[in-house]
Amino acid sequence: MLSTNLEFNGNAREAMEFYAKVFGHELQDADIWPGPDGQVAHGQFKIYGNDLMFTDVAHDVAGFSGFALSINLTDEAELRDRFEKMSDGAQVLIPIGKVEWSECYGLLRDRFGVAWQFNLD
Repeated sequence: MLSTNLEFNGNAREAMEFYAKVFGHELQDADIWPGPDGQVAHGQFKIYGNDLMFTDVAHDVAGFSGFALSINLTDEAELRDRFEKMSDGAQVLIPIGKVEWSECYGLLRDRFGVAWQFNLD
């Protein structure tokens, strides 16, 4: 099993709340283990059955680069809805549309600097 842990400079809770809204998850107290000064020592919830973890770290996080989280769905309406919600404050790199490998694909870098691919299987 491979899980993704995203590290933040003090805004992990904001990221968790945003992603929970995008993916229709209701955050519970058990999803977030508080750290000092209101930061997140560890946060976690599942997106499509996969763990996505969050942490505010003591070291400086320069940003996210060199990878993208990929969401592969079979429902085009759901894919478009998730992409639209994730687009709030994002840099859309490839707008939703037909590409060589998919009838519906889009790529963006969200407001936290994380790249997300949305692909219709």
